[in-house]
Formats: sequence, C-alpha cells, structure tokens
Amino acid sequence: MNQKYKISSELTSKILTVGPDYRNHRGGVGAVIKVYSHYFEKFNFIPSYKPGPGLYKIAVFILGLIKISYTLLKNRKIAIIHIHGASYGSFYRKYIIFIIGKYIFRKKIIYHIHGGGFQIFYDKANPFSKRLIKRFLSQSDIVICVSQSWYEYYNQNFKFKALWVLPNIIDYPTILKETSKVDYLTFLFLGLICEEKGIFDLLKVIVKDKEQYRGKIKLLIGGNGETHRLLDLIEKQQINDIVQFLGWITKEEKIDALNKADIYILPSYNEGLPISILESMSYGSAIISTNVGGIPEIVRNEENGLIIEPGNLDQLEQSLGFFLENPEVIKEYGAISQQLVKDFLPDSVIGKLSDIYKSLLTNE
Repeated sequence: MNQKYKISSELTSKILTVGPDYRNHRGGVGAVIKVYSHYFEKFNFIPSYKPGPGLYKIAVFILGLIKISYTLLKNRKIAIIHIHGASYGSFYRKYIIFIIGKYIFRKKIIYHIHGGGFQIFYDKANPFSKRLIKRFLSQSDIVICVSQSWYEYYNQNFKFKALWVLPNIIDYPTILKETSKVDYLTFLFLGLICEEKGIFDLLKVIVKDKEQYRGKIKLLIGGNGETHRLLDLIEKQQINDIVQFLGWITKEEKIDALNKADIYILPSYNEGLPISILESMSYGSAIISTNVGGIPEIVRNEENGLIIEPGNLDQLEQSLGFFLENPEVIKEYGAISQQLVKDFLPDSVIGKLSDIYKSLLTNE
C-alpha cells in the first residue's frame, strides 16, 4: 500500500461512508469500499448490508440506521454521507438512508451507483418507484457513476445537481514469481455463479467440444451462487480435468489465481464496470468479455482482449479458439491491459475522489 495517496484525516473525518460491509465482502461494491478504507486516514464507515438469512439482513439494516443516526448526532464534524448503492433492494435501503441524512440531519449526500442492472431496474419499476428513483437522483448533491457510458445513460434520462464519473478503484497487484511452465492455457472466472454472468454459457461451449479442449485449457472458477448446479454439471459432463471450481476464495487464493491466469473471461449480460476485469488487467491478463456497461471502455477488441455479444455461444467459442490458435498474442494483450488499467489504481482514483469531496465542502 502506498501511503502517499492517502486522503488526510482533516478531510476524511468529515465523511461518513455507508454501504455493504467490506470486511469479508462478497461483491464488487465491497471490494471498492475496502480499497477506499486503505487510503482514508480516518475511515468512518457503517454497513447497511451483510449477506445472510432474510431476518439477519433486516436486523443489520435497522442497526445500521440506528448507528447512522447516533453517529450524526454525536459527531458534528461529519458533513457528507457517501452512500454506495445499486439496484432493487439496495436502492430502497439507500433511499431511507438518503431521507434520514438529507432531511433530518441536513447533510450533503453523495449517491454512488454501482452494478450493471440499474437501467433494467428503472425500466421495470412501477410509477411510484420511478418517482422515488428520480427524487433520489435529483436531490442528491452529487451522483457518481462508474463509466462514461453510464454517465451518458443517466444524463439523458434523469436530472441532477451534479453528475460525476469516478472509475472503480482497485489496489496495486501482488505479482508472484513465475511458477513452472504449463502446456495449457489458464482461463479464470471470478464472480457470482448464475445465468446473468454467462458462466453457464461458457460451460455449454466447453461441453460441446470437450475433447477439443481437453489438455489444452484449464478453466478456474471462483465464486458463490448456484454452486450445486455448477458442480453437478462438471460431474455429469465429465469435464473435471478441464474445469476446476475453487469455491469462494480467500485473498491469498485470489492473488494466486490472478497470477496463474492467462485470460480472464466474463461473458456477462449486465455490468457496471467489473472489478474482476480491472484486477485481472492489473495482473497482465488478456480479457474475453461482453459489450455491456462500461466494459468496452476498458476492454478494447483485438488490443487487450476480445469483445463479444452476451449469449452468443458462437462468438464465445470463437474467442476461446482465437487464443488457442494465437497464444503468442496473450502477453501482448496483457501488457496493454496493464497500461489501460493505470487510471483505476489508487494514485489516480483517490485524487479524483478527494476533488469530489472538496467540491461539496467548498460549497457549504
């Protein structure tokens, strides 16, 4: 960790961060908050969500509201509430926090929108929920989105006091010494195991031509979600020698997997700006992903990876074949990935975040 890029306690003591618990996090929002915690000299944080059974999540949220109210009553230095949120349940939880912070305690509100499902969430919302969404966005002092494509969507469809683009942050990579060479390509997938992430599309492609891939590729999968379905498929289709399920991996296991990977693959249907792609790029991986959300802004087709359409199994198969037939381009693509990802490292993002905070505090 580079101490040079920390935001001073003089500024961070005025910020209260609210979002999903970043300790033992299981998602991209938690990963972003965790990196922020390293670069704030004073990190005032209250979790609004922790994974678990329904009643537990409700209890965590209610306790979070009590802690937020108590903190704002006790600590008069806090001037800004930085709310990290997404869609569906996350939106409604954060809306309550917004009402308490904005109208009861009269604090400045930053609403930081993560995740790739916001457009679908809004389009499917009933008229009452659409009014809540519009109010939250228009009355927040600053709304932050994670990519230029999302900025264009929000700017065209909603009104704001101020709308900023702030790239998702990743920490500096931990590059390990090269291990012994292997004679196959290592593909890596990290994330929620579900249809929307495209992992089952990828497995369909592998199953279809498993004899062609056997001995030539290894797919490492880390994450949680529909794990029983995944394991059943691997077992029934007898692709254990091609696909290895790592489970929910620790920080050390994740570093090991990122160092082993030649190509990171995320054939997702909806995304904001995936942390997993950014992290893989920082480790020098080539990328296969889809033309959704902010992904085409960081994955340049035939420069540092391949961009395909979500759900297009032919393109997915062709992308695997491309790297099998042209393994010499992987290092070239990986080097470009490392150059492109520099804007997402702390020395770039922390300064921009500090400017956002200062812009609100100077307008008090």
